[in-house]
Amino acid sequence: MRSCLILLIAILFAGCGTTPDSVEWRVWPQSNYYARDKAVVFESLMGVLENSGYRITKSAAAAGVIEAQGDLLESRVRGASRQYFVSVKLREVGDGETGVEVIVHEAREGDFKVGVTKKALASHGRYEGIFNALESALGGGSWLPPRGPAE
Repeated sequence: MRSCLILLIAILFAGCGTTPDSVEWRVWPQSNYYARDKAVVFESLMGVLENSGYRITKSAAAAGVIEAQGDLLESRVRGASRQYFVSVKLREVGDGETGVEVIVHEAREGDFKVGVTKKALASHGRYEGIFNALESALGGGSWLPPRGPAE
């Protein structure tokens, strides 16, 4: 009986530890492909994010990583706010072709001040805004069809 009780407690505590990550893995980054070198896409994307009001918090050109956060947006509800975070991973997918994966997180804080909830967004207008601005910055003929890079 004692061993069953210990096993039950262990299972309960193990489940609690996995809860925060259980939702995150279900949200896939949104991807686009561009007929430009990785370095060119990286620099253009840095400019796009900064011009869109994001502050770059991490950038590593060699690793193809950019992280940025938007301004704190106040809500109509007194004491409530939200903020957007962008994580980008760039990778070479062919000769002169670069894949861009973007995931947007939204952090919200209610007027009840219990704490901030942060979640990855599967779809949001910010994805389209970032990709449209990037395509514009890279110039005509930069975007590759959804099937991915040319073979």
